[in-house]
Amino acid sequence: MLINTLSTHKHITMWSCPRSRSTLITRSFEQLDGCIIFDEPLYAPYLLDHAFDHPEREAVIAHRETDYQKVIQQMTSDLPEGASFSFQKQMAKHVQPHDDLNWIKSLYNFFLIRNPQEIILSYSKGCSKVTPNEIGMKDVYNLFKKVEEFRGRTPLVVDSTDLIKNPPAYLSLICSDLEISYSEKMLSWEPGLEKSNHSNNPFPWLWTGDLPMTSWYSNIDQSASFLPYEEKEVHLPNKLIPVFEECLPFYEKLYQHRQVIDLVD
Repeated sequence: MLINTLSTHKHITMWSCPRSRSTLITRSFEQLDGCIIFDEPLYAPYLLDHAFDHPEREAVIAHRETDYQKVIQQMTSDLPEGASFSFQKQMAKHVQPHDDLNWIKSLYNFFLIRNPQEIILSYSKGCSKVTPNEIGMKDVYNLFKKVEEFRGRTPLVVDSTDLIKNPPAYLSLICSDLEISYSEKMLSWEPGLEKSNHSNNPFPWLWTGDLPMTSWYSNIDQSASFLPYEEKEVHLPNKLIPVFEECLPFYEKLYQHRQVIDLVD
């Protein structure tokens, strides 16, 4: 049964790799009444734990909570006044490796995937160093198996390429699985990433306000809707092919579980 009035603890979490079109999907869910966006809550603790040269690394660490356990508490506790549910854009690689993950049981989890060839090429435009760990496809698969174990059934998996070919159908599918109501409002939005309307949101959009905009967010910042799908040839430099080959088996395992909606001519 679909519900519109949700508990003060309802947290929806979309797990993915970077450059999987996750920000685009999050912008879509942001249009739902009562939704508050948590944008990569675990990113600052992840950066603090690793010496990765990410865009605006020091600015993120300075402006976001870096204590991993405090972040977990914030993203699983009561919502700010006026919010019905949170939609959390999360990177699976940000989860600490020795975390028992029991807190994930309280979340409504689903998984967004994309061909790693496309991910790697896009990621390499923002970061000079690209490794399988930086892409995190294995982390997505391992987390998928953990959620499957917790739930006793296969969690929802959606390929972002399928979704952008038919946004209404796939967004409706996701909403049904998450027990929220789909709305056509999810198909368009005003350009420009802004801080959340909730002044006490602990995880507003990255790269807004005090955080400088990065190249990763510049296109989505100017978007206003889903654009028609255009298939493009992807050619990886030779140095990135080993990264692709290591990521591919985990993508293929997840791809086997993706939800498929037949397109109507």
